[in-house]
Amino acid sequence: MIGPDEFWQFGEQHYARPGVAAACLQLQDEHGANVNLLLLLLLLEEQGLATDPALFLPVLEARRGLFGQWRQLRRRLKEQLDEDDYGQLLQHELELERWQQQELLAVLERHPPAPGSGALLDYLTRLQVADAPLWQLKLAG
Repeated sequence: MIGPDEFWQFGEQHYARPGVAAACLQLQDEHGANVNLLLLLLLLEEQGLATDPALFLPVLEARRGLFGQWRQLRRRLKEQLDEDDYGQLLQHELELERWQQQELLAVLERHPPAPGSGALLDYLTRLQVADAPLWQLKLAG
């Protein structure tokens, strides 16, 4: 089973690959994709595992308002805060992201993945992302 540290480290390393952060954020802003779920599905794909992305949607929906409001607040205050204060906002957002990753892992523990692939493509299709296979390649980095 995937542990919280493994998920976090994978997320940091994968997100840092050229083009991955931009793709994640564009999917988030334009299609409502959840970056943590994208990263989890990518991690599972790398391990040759798949799961049903729909299993995670209730958890994500329950927290959508909290994350959306925090992101809007941070973006709105970016120009008004000095570097240290803005850094504290970013740090808090990272703590929220880590918490969300733990929630996603709890769902995964209740519904263990199976050998296979295609969960990421299924999630992108569910979000009605045009050219979902191309986006899958962008996310793979």
